[in-house]
Amino acid sequence: MLIEACGQLLIWGADGATLVYLGAALTGFGYSLAFPAFGVEAVRRAPPHTRSLAMGAYVAFLDIALAITSALAAHRGVASVYLAGAIAVALAMLVALSLMARQPQPQAAME
Repeated sequence: MLIEACGQLLIWGADGATLVYLGAALTGFGYSLAFPAFGVEAVRRAPPHTRSLAMGAYVAFLDIALAITSALAAHRGVASVYLAGAIAVALAMLVALSLMARQPQPQAAME
């Protein structure tokens, strides 16, 4: 996630296309690791009979984030979206650290 946050900050402060491309590559690489990992955690921590609901709720927040950042871009400019993204990733890192400190036992699937 640190890679993703660095990519977002690089895009936010970029003054040329090269830095934007590098930031996009870092963001994509970090996102491709973090998004599935958090999805696995959301499902793993849910009771077996609500795992599909947990995954649906997790994915729904991506759409909510798109709605929020679209409004942010309209009011504060596109660059503000990347700063907000970096802040969101930093907060997600705190959540990840908290989850790592409290590892639950895996729940068996209902038979």
